[in-house]
Amino acid sequence: MATKSLWLVACVLTPAVTMPVTALAQQQVSDERDHEPNQQSDVNPIETPDTDKAAFWEDTSLILKPRTYYLDRDRDTKADSVGWALGGALEYKSGWLGDWLRVNATLYTSQKLYGPDDKDGTGLFKPGQESFTVLGEANLTVRFAENHGMRIGRQRFELPYLGSHDIRMVPNTFEGIAIGNTSKSGFGYMAGYVDKIKGKSDDDFISMSEAAGAEDSDEGTGFAGARYIAAGGTTVGAIYQRTFDTFDTFFAKVEHPFEIVKGSTISANLQYTAQQSSGDELIGDFDTQMLAAKVELKHGPFSWRFGASTTDEDHGIIKPFGNPANYLSVIVDDFDRAGEDAYMLGFSLDLGRVGPGDMSLFTNIVHGDTPETGPAASADETEYDLTLDWRLKESWSDRIWLRMRAAYVDQDDDFAGADDFLDFRIIVNYDFNLL
Repeated sequence: MATKSLWLVACVLTPAVTMPVTALAQQQVSDERDHEPNQQSDVNPIETPDTDKAAFWEDTSLILKPRTYYLDRDRDTKADSVGWALGGALEYKSGWLGDWLRVNATLYTSQKLYGPDDKDGTGLFKPGQESFTVLGEANLTVRFAENHGMRIGRQRFELPYLGSHDIRMVPNTFEGIAIGNTSKSGFGYMAGYVDKIKGKSDDDFISMSEAAGAEDSDEGTGFAGARYIAAGGTTVGAIYQRTFDTFDTFFAKVEHPFEIVKGSTISANLQYTAQQSSGDELIGDFDTQMLAAKVELKHGPFSWRFGASTTDEDHGIIKPFGNPANYLSVIVDDFDRAGEDAYMLGFSLDLGRVGPGDMSLFTNIVHGDTPETGPAASADETEYDLTLDWRLKESWSDRIWLRMRAAYVDQDDDFAGADDFLDFRIIVNYDFNLL
């Protein structure tokens, strides 16, 4: 196991050749077009934004971010889940006080418009289809150098296996302290300690170890990572997280885009995850790994992708703090169960201007094959996904983003407990500055 781990990490950290900057820019636009929020493999620095150093009051903003979300999961054998919520966020950000201190606070809410008690489980509300409001963010950012800073208090993270996982009405947020830099290219780093987490469908902060499944515990999570983005777009990154006396996670990746002919690019991506129990092993003894790869071809408005992943039979990948990192994590499932070998085919299309906005769509088909017998046995399944995005850009509708998503999960009916279901979602996001 150790030899295999070292070999995989060496592969992930091997640098690659570069590509023209113009091709990289095309790739970044396409990535925004087919954004899949259920996966997060970027090892992002801890931001200390706006290096222009605007004055405290001059650059203060109060942004209202309304969101409405309808989710209907129609199951064959288990109970259905239905909900419609209205809410969003009210975000306050100050300018820089003396070029070194900034204040941020965000209030989140999810209010029930529709949600029968017997169709709970959408994740839009607290258990029992209960509306809630929470001060999810309240922090200070301290800049101690031009591009380096520290953030203290309630905050969001966007790291593999530690992040907002913003796929419902309200994101995960955390209580902790972090340091890092703002580098969008070259070398970036991040490190910190997280004491508590507030989940997507909750208004209480609990300890990280309790969120991982260790009841009546109060352990936190430390993390440290770095990434490097070359001028041509090659990205190498790694991060280590330890939830004390509970479990460790190590994640590494390398992603490399290159131009094959003018206007066409291929990106080759590889990632590796290792998890194991540690210390007092509050959630049990386990040791597992996952390796995933994705190749994507982009040409003009079209994009085709193929992905594959494999997870050890000892244990599935656990994600109690959000942000699954598998390239094959899609609308419903993450395809990282114990002993699972998964394969993905995907396609994206930029439809260009349609009425008052830009429209695009993307689709994925993912099949996961798991052991038929033994402790890792589970139902094989295939997920079929379709997402349609329409970003309005005219007059009053500027900054409205309409997203419609559908997923059908087909599980092996020969396996006890298998359940086919259709998942349908409509999400509308909007934001505007009140000041």
